[in-house]
Amino acid sequence: MTNRRITPESLIELAVQTLRAEIMPKLDGDARYQAAMIANALDIARRSIMTDGEEARFALLDKVYDDGDGTLADLARDIRSGVVTTATHPDLPQMLRRLLVEEIEVRNPRFLEGRRR
Repeated sequence: MTNRRITPESLIELAVQTLRAEIMPKLDGDARYQAAMIANALDIARRSIMTDGEEARFALLDKVYDDGDGTLADLARDIRSGVVTTATHPDLPQMLRRLLVEEIEVRNPRFLEGRRR
């Protein structure tokens, strides 16, 4: 007999499926809405666990700041103040887009489905 480990991702997926299929149909009104919000939050957590989710952020910060010492707050401040621009970093728009897409893939992947066609 092999000892198979159940992954956190599969546990969350099972919980969401059970919540949606078995519990939510029995709920009314506010309780059903709250259960839907819980299921959605669990789906986001599962996708976050399944993906690195940090690759684009680290690539961007490493490119803009020496040794990756900057934060997204630093980057926002530096863009607003004009320290970081497309003149100083020509690939900035593409890197920001990659960061946004990576975040949306975790938070709301259906949003991107229609836009990729």
